[in-house]
Amino acid sequence: MKTILFITAMLLSCSIYSQEEKENEEKNQENTRETPQMVYICNSMSSKRYHYKKDCAGLKNCKDSIVKVSIRKAKNFERTVCGFETHRESSSGRDN
Repeated sequence: MKTILFITAMLLSCSIYSQEEKENEEKNQENTRETPQMVYICNSMSSKRYHYKKDCAGLKNCKDSIVKVSIRKAKNFERTVCGFETHRESSSGRDN
């Protein structure tokens, strides 16, 4: 009987410990989450790229306004990284 109680107590304490670890990990992830990376897009219907720099050569032909948006929003509009800046993404190891 003592063995059963001991095993039950051990399982219960392990379960509580793992739940606390999970909660701590979630809190750490929330605290370390970076603000969304911002990129520049040409605000025209035909524009298909996003740019890391406002003075990128790819934005020189923009006939509309240049807008700063999150990279997530740019990708939601099916924009891809500008050809002038693809080296920047691959060399820095970004996961956008």
